[in-house]
Amino acid sequence: MNLVELYSASSMLLELKARDKQSANEEMLDHLVGEGRLAEGAVKNVLKAIKKREEHSSTGIGKGLAVPHAKGCAVVDGLLGVYARSEEGIPYESVDGELVHLLFLVLSSDEAADLHLGIMKRIATLHRDEKSLRYLATSADPKQIIEIFREADEQFS
Repeated sequence: MNLVELYSASSMLLELKARDKQSANEEMLDHLVGEGRLAEGAVKNVLKAIKKREEHSSTGIGKGLAVPHAKGCAVVDGLLGVYARSEEGIPYESVDGELVHLLFLVLSSDEAADLHLGIMKRIATLHRDEKSLRYLATSADPKQIIEIFREADEQFS
């Protein structure tokens, strides 16, 4: 699986309303529920898994980017994701202390652990590309965002 498949236009929240880390994660999970890709009853367990992962180290990886994620979620079938953008920025306990504007939620079942890792590598490619990050932080056009994701995916072809 690649970024374009995981973060399709229907998987995007381009005007995230949340103003803190917890609310951002909840809003992204609510989006998955609304899309029919996650059961409403699973949200609490997934939030707990994300929080447990955050206890190891912040998933706010710097340069305005956060990758909240959880592997081995029994309530997740395969790999799920949401790409979200906050124009104002969210305090996310990021490693560089900066606000987070771009969030890539990644959730996976045990069976999708390899896919999870592959997506994380692709997101890391975006993290290293300052031009793409700046563009993503200002773009609200899903087609243009998908093109940036496609370019990152091509580096793995």
